[in-house]
Amino acid sequence: MRLAILAASVAVLAGAAGAGGMLQVRGPGVLASNLTSGPGVGLYRIAPGGGLHPIVGLDLIPRAAAPTGAVAGFRAGDRDGTQGLILARGKSRDELPQSSSGVGCVAFSADGSLIAYVSGEPTLTHASSGIQYFRIEGTLWLADVAHPEQARAIETGAFATSECPLPSPSGRKFAYFVQKTPDAWQLHVYRDGGVSTVADEPGPVPSNHDRSFTWSPNGGTLAFIRGDDLFTRHGRVSQGLTKLLAPRSNARFARALDFSSDGRLLAVSFGDRTGIFRLKGGLVRVVFGHLREWSGSRGVLTEGVDTHFVPTLFRSPLRGPRRSIARHFKLPVVSDPAGAWFAYPKPERRQLVFRRADGSLLRTIQLNFMPAPLAATDRSGRLNLPAGSY
Repeated sequence: MRLAILAASVAVLAGAAGAGGMLQVRGPGVLASNLTSGPGVGLYRIAPGGGLHPIVGLDLIPRAAAPTGAVAGFRAGDRDGTQGLILARGKSRDELPQSSSGVGCVAFSADGSLIAYVSGEPTLTHASSGIQYFRIEGTLWLADVAHPEQARAIETGAFATSECPLPSPSGRKFAYFVQKTPDAWQLHVYRDGGVSTVADEPGPVPSNHDRSFTWSPNGGTLAFIRGDDLFTRHGRVSQGLTKLLAPRSNARFARALDFSSDGRLLAVSFGDRTGIFRLKGGLVRVVFGHLREWSGSRGVLTEGVDTHFVPTLFRSPLRGPRRSIARHFKLPVVSDPAGAWFAYPKPERRQLVFRRADGSLLRTIQLNFMPAPLAATDRSGRLNLPAGSY
């Protein structure tokens, strides 16, 4: 095992982060918070080679980061986000307008120039057929990072926190679901000041677990689940997903969807089964577990229970048997935007583990805090958010 030890004190890191520049996100690594620091958790970039780079100090609980080094989050101690959303740029701290009543979704555009957020407090909603999900009756706001005080309302309605606005990997586009009438949800795309409708979804909620839509790595294609079928804006990729993946009806709204790093494959989860499809059509295979991330373009990372009913992270290649990667696993997995590696924490050991796309161990980073990954980044500053959650 290759073990790199990063033993800098939290106090030193906090001071460095407070004085840090705006370009420290750029470079390969994992953006991770410190879960053992107290009221604030800060944000650091942890490189596969072992470098630790502070981005923002312990006065903030991060919710999103931009390649420019800007970070959005809540004040230390405000874990419910009821005291305003803070935009941090270097040493500056600005409270974003209309955010003091709660914020459920936060995202930066790919170039870091825009920040989107949904104002309102998430509430647990009981829909039909026993489906539960967190919902915000609120407004989607958009602000220029250079002028955060000039945030403008984009859309008002109901937003599911499982379907938060997702930035395109290129340009200044966001996709999101909104419910404006009781009988249907709509998948919208914001671009260049305008909003367009891509599809509607008549169900109680598009997904009550993870996003049911995703962008291709180059930002040129939006894929989404509508009803029982998988689509892109160019047409249907597959149909009959419930029969294939979710024989139990109460599992069919627990969805997740993501592209492989090369953009040629799509993985879609209904409950505890994940199907891998070619973008041009055709099933590759169905594997056990709910999608957490891609292993480059060579397999998927899923979570399910093992034979002892322990939550376990599995890696399933495109062909061949699955392998158990980590047991008692409940934290995010992140994948290199270029597909070279993926990473996940071992919180009980205060470690971050990097593995190559084929699943082999790259390096284990020993930290003096418990890491919680937020995103993965590459040398150019591209960010890759986790596809699925626990």
